[in-house]
Amino acid sequence: MGDLVNKIRLGTRASRLALAQVAEIHLLIAEHFPQIAIEIVPITTSGDKALDKNLAEIGGKGLFIKELEEALLSNQIDIAVHSAKDMPPILHEQTEIKAFTNRFDHRDCFVSNKYPSFKKLPKNAIIGTSSARRKAFILKHRPDINVVNFRGNIDTRLNKIFDNEVDGAILAVSGLLRLGKENKVLQAFEVSQIVPAGGQGALALQVRKSDHHLTNILQKINHLDTQICVKTERSFLRELGASCTTPVGAFAYIENNKLFFKTAIIDYDGSEIFETNFKCKASLEEGIKIGIKAGIETKQKAHKLLKKIIQN
Repeated sequence: MGDLVNKIRLGTRASRLALAQVAEIHLLIAEHFPQIAIEIVPITTSGDKALDKNLAEIGGKGLFIKELEEALLSNQIDIAVHSAKDMPPILHEQTEIKAFTNRFDHRDCFVSNKYPSFKKLPKNAIIGTSSARRKAFILKHRPDINVVNFRGNIDTRLNKIFDNEVDGAILAVSGLLRLGKENKVLQAFEVSQIVPAGGQGALALQVRKSDHHLTNILQKINHLDTQICVKTERSFLRELGASCTTPVGAFAYIENNKLFFKTAIIDYDGSEIFETNFKCKASLEEGIKIGIKAGIETKQKAHKLLKKIIQN
């Protein structure tokens, strides 16, 4: 059915990273359907307009998808391209995520102009991050460190680091890789150290549920293993009632046809953490089931901590 589509409008945030991400989708579609014309539609989101404010104070990461979703619903674009980690667990009822791209590196990393590793940071060092999850894990490992709000696009944050406004920062490895800045990664944290955000490193393609003519195209560019993993992570977040600003980590991976899933909820100051670990057959159905199961177990066994971090 891809031959019935003449043109696709790809909606994206206007940042350099977002444009690099949408270029990946452009290439994937062009590879399978060279006859389809592609238009890139950059959109400035509410989150991009308030880069000086704390995400939690202005409505969370959902602000990065609001205008893209509106453009989708008003037929200004055909596909909204998102960082999967920025997407709330529950979307507008007329839309759905129909495809995910092959996940880049899922990890968080330490970047600094002064110190070679996170471990080498001195007492009272100043570390920048806008993520409650990253802040909590930083404080879990180093309660002697000062964590400051640190927003802006990747280039802005790197400039602040190399202007020595902070002693270092925690960023997503995937963003640096996509911009060709892998040399800035001084230390990548393993999942045992910092559990990534659900969806981190993957791109999600959101469409109108009524646009069945795009199904074949999206199936061709969908990466099944990534879809299974990210849907597992998102089912956990949905079961918890967590938002993108809640200090919650969720990471699934597939090895030898088995899906391994780790979750964590952590107090904002890093003082208390509850983790789960599951494994099952690597399938979409089983993955979603263990995502829900992990959420139920977390609610049952860590209800006080969960209530505390969600109501904060």
